[in-house]
Amino acid sequence: MASGMGIGTAPSALVSHGIETTVVEIDPVVYEFAQKYFQLRENHPAVIEDAVKYTNRVANETKDVYDYIVHDVFTGGVEPVDLFTFEFFQNLYTLLKPDGVIAINYAGDLKSPTPKAIVRTILQNFPTCRLFRENLPDEKTIAQTGSDFTNMVIFCRKSTGALTFRGPVKGDYLNSPSRQNFLTPKNEVLPRDVFSNGKDEEGFLFRNGTDKVKEEQYANAAGHWAVMRSSLPAVYWERW
Repeated sequence: MASGMGIGTAPSALVSHGIETTVVEIDPVVYEFAQKYFQLRENHPAVIEDAVKYTNRVANETKDVYDYIVHDVFTGGVEPVDLFTFEFFQNLYTLLKPDGVIAINYAGDLKSPTPKAIVRTILQNFPTCRLFRENLPDEKTIAQTGSDFTNMVIFCRKSTGALTFRGPVKGDYLNSPSRQNFLTPKNEVLPRDVFSNGKDEEGFLFRNGTDKVKEEQYANAAGHWAVMRSSLPAVYWERW
């Protein structure tokens, strides 16, 4: 299952590797554009529905459905916090097969309490996890801004035991130089380093406690915008 469509890069790759893939996407226009402009590959009809409602329903009907879950719903600095709650991850745990693996994309300021609560919530639901950030910390930026905004991927297993990655082979890349560069996870960070860095109010993120998180999203959006502004010269953004 892929939670979140985007332009369909991950779902298309899974399908290309022969994996039966169900995409859950709340916005029908996102799905339409992925088909129309980005050559979305499919082998199951997409579920156009709120992932919270979908997982609630399916987890109550069955369990151990998916070998893999890709949870990638980040949208320009503002994550849908209802998709990062304790209850939501409980449903994903239920839907994952006993030997299944989940990959969770999350971006936030690791100096702030909310990302720590979300990481702690994930670790509480899945017994074996490894965390990787997109870039190493920039100590100069952290000193100047007090912020450590980064994109990260958290890989988890439903079972205990070591979580390891085999070495990639040529076929894994699907003729993509970008995939060849990014497929192997880099810049691993230990959970204790996340929790000891900056402010931490401890606790988990529950469904009835998302209001405060939503208030903090303005700072996350600003942090993401600063990162994006550094990826291309200013003239591109001015023309856009």
